[in-house]
Amino acid sequence: MLTLRQTKVEETTLDTPEAIADHVHAEFERRQVAAPFKLGDRVRVTNRTGIPGAFMVGDVGTVMLCDPEFSPLTTLMGVNDQGMTIQFPVQTANLTLA
Repeated sequence: MLTLRQTKVEETTLDTPEAIADHVHAEFERRQVAAPFKLGDRVRVTNRTGIPGAFMVGDVGTVMLCDPEFSPLTTLMGVNDQGMTIQFPVQTANLTLA
């Protein structure tokens, strides 16, 4: 048995600002649907590997960006040990919904 994987190349010309905006928006929506976490999801950090002790106090955060197609990291908003709200990238594999 042999399985072949083929990629179809499609060429499209985006010749107006509106066409470009439509393309970017459609790609954003495609990635958002495919991501394991969505903008605004509350998540819990299940493994602190790579996270400084002063960051993500309480092991919780809110998702600001999750695009696993291009990065193994999810950007979270959380707090540091000084009580400041921060943005910090965390391994997506180390997160679960809170």
